[in-house]
Amino acid sequence: MPLFVTKDGQTFGPYEPEEIAIFLGTGDFQPEDYCWQEGWDTWRAISSVLPSKPLPAAPSVATSTPPPSTPPIPRQKGQIPDDIEIIGTLKLPDDRTVTCRVEGEIICPSTVTIALEAKVKARIKARAVIIYGSVEGEIHAENRAVLKSSSTLVGDIHASRVLVEEGASFSGKSHVNSKAVLPASSKPRPASAAPKRNTSQGSARRS
Repeated sequence: MPLFVTKDGQTFGPYEPEEIAIFLGTGDFQPEDYCWQEGWDTWRAISSVLPSKPLPAAPSVATSTPPPSTPPIPRQKGQIPDDIEIIGTLKLPDDRTVTCRVEGEIICPSTVTIALEAKVKARIKARAVIIYGSVEGEIHAENRAVLKSSSTLVGDIHASRVLVEEGASFSGKSHVNSKAVLPASSKPRPASAAPKRNTSQGSARRS
């Protein structure tokens, strides 16, 4: 069952346990942060719910009010500003949240999150792709592709795992392959060899 996570006074979610594991890997969530799901009367430490991320057990924190149903999604360490438009190839060195308009191609060796406000007409190639907003184009995910309930996707998905939440709009074909990889000619550079900040080939203009 999906979980909500509370951090720094804000509540995020809902997320599947696998999504929380991704955010743990990027540092957006910590194992000592608390999570909650419908039916629980207390918050519980993530480390107690996801034993694969062991930490000393933290005490449960009681709450009298369940989390809101539509809290904001967490912002990852790198976020593309929402006041620009990128036309061409956008190469990202690590986990990024895209909030702007992109036309062309997005390449990333890690996780790409398409925010609710984003408008993307591009082929996306990444380790994992999480979509909240609108995407028109093929998705190539080495690991998994997640279509959240607010998302719209027009295009095929090629991924090891595909998760489509109820309410998501998906027009295309899903190709699930446990050994899915990016096409060799289009693989992004390793994060260690990528520039420190976002680069794009093509043109970028402020809207």
